[in-house]
Amino acid sequence: MMLEIILIVIIGFLVVLIWIMYKMGFQRGSFEKEIEWQENLVRIRRDVANRQRVGIKGKLTEAFAPFLKGFEFKASECKFIGDPIDYLVFEGLDERDVKRIHFVEVKTDKSKLSKHQKQIKEIIDNLKSENVSFREFVFRTGDGEEKNN
Repeated sequence: MMLEIILIVIIGFLVVLIWIMYKMGFQRGSFEKEIEWQENLVRIRRDVANRQRVGIKGKLTEAFAPFLKGFEFKASECKFIGDPIDYLVFEGLDERDVKRIHFVEVKTDKSKLSKHQKQIKEIIDNLKSENVSFREFVFRTGDGEEKNN
């Protein structure tokens, strides 16, 4: 009988010990996850800020492209659309004699045409007319020069 009581006490002690170790491990894991989250939060915030800067820079470049060096059309003849193509340019509009219409997409640095923009470019290029064209104005934000297609 005494042996049974000692055995029950030992088993109870082991169960309590296992439960305490589990709780300590759970708290430590939670603490480590919180530290990891805090470290990642700084990186995530920095990444979001960088993406926002890039987006804002792109939107500003699109809006002011007709006034930038290397832009081949008069700003007064450019009509901003924004999506899917940035500008429709009515060449000769200032003289009240529209000769050509150009679809102009403004890109910064290494950005590429989207799928829809490529489709639009292909349709316009297939018109086989010099009176309608698709142009891409690439504004280099670094030391590079502008490039027009």
